[in-house]
Amino acid sequence: MRSIIIALIVSVVLNIGYGQQERQYSQFMYNKLAINPAFAGALPSTSFGLLYRNQWMGFEGSPVTQSLSANIPFLDQRVGVGANLIHSTIGISDMWTLSGMYAYRLPMGNGFISGGLEGSIRYYGVDYSNNSLRADQNLAADNAVLVENNTKVVPNLGLGAYYADKSFYIGISAPRLLQSNIDFNDVLLISREVIHFYLMSGYSIEANEELFFTPQVNLKFAKNSPVSLDANLMVDFGLKYNAGVSYRTGGINSALGESIDILFGMKVIQPLFLGLSYDIQIGDLGRYNKGSIECFLRYSLPGEYDVDVQNPRFF
Repeated sequence: MRSIIIALIVSVVLNIGYGQQERQYSQFMYNKLAINPAFAGALPSTSFGLLYRNQWMGFEGSPVTQSLSANIPFLDQRVGVGANLIHSTIGISDMWTLSGMYAYRLPMGNGFISGGLEGSIRYYGVDYSNNSLRADQNLAADNAVLVENNTKVVPNLGLGAYYADKSFYIGISAPRLLQSNIDFNDVLLISREVIHFYLMSGYSIEANEELFFTPQVNLKFAKNSPVSLDANLMVDFGLKYNAGVSYRTGGINSALGESIDILFGMKVIQPLFLGLSYDIQIGDLGRYNKGSIECFLRYSLPGEYDVDVQNPRFF
């Protein structure tokens, strides 16, 4: 039964195409390149990131996301390039996204402001022969149900702007501006990609040389979908460990919101940072799953530029 429900949800998403289509990240503060192309080159040295997210554990067919990213600064951090490869599955659906980013940075006040451009190619696939899809009768006998595998490849473009100094950052972006047709049958035009807008900001407060408090927000908006807000507070200990909590609005028929997220991070060794998060579902869906986990790894090459320009962990 749960597999059929998941299949129906996927069908609705792909054939109606409204609401939130992009994957969400609890550790958005580490994964800015997936949200804002203007973040390319904003880190003080070349960095590579790996992310794994398992959402709604214990719910068959629940969303799973893996990503690989590279963020490379050039010309004294005036120019940045980046790349993202993201793979996501929900039930019988499969999605791959390959993105390239370019950003140019200019001094502004005590920090830098940058504008970024993103180009991407996305693959959509649905496998109706998947063994997890079950029905009481032969699906092929129902002409209203698609039983063959379906695929679609669409390009897109995105824009972003980002400002950061030693203690503050703010960014606004729309990674996918083209409302591409994502119907598997090109004769129809029911489904389109929806433009998603993001607004991120954070401010680091220094309590002493080894203790920092950083409140952060990530605001997400898509047409015909409720505004979603991640409100986060991180505490940084000794420039090596941090821990925090986030609150995410939304959820299904829940006035309390969607989740409470617990985050922990540490520098395993100087160039390697590990971030972990666990989402506690507080909406109605929380009764049917065991929460969500997310793991993030970032490896930074030896610094080429002045690390005092910005906080290398968040900004």
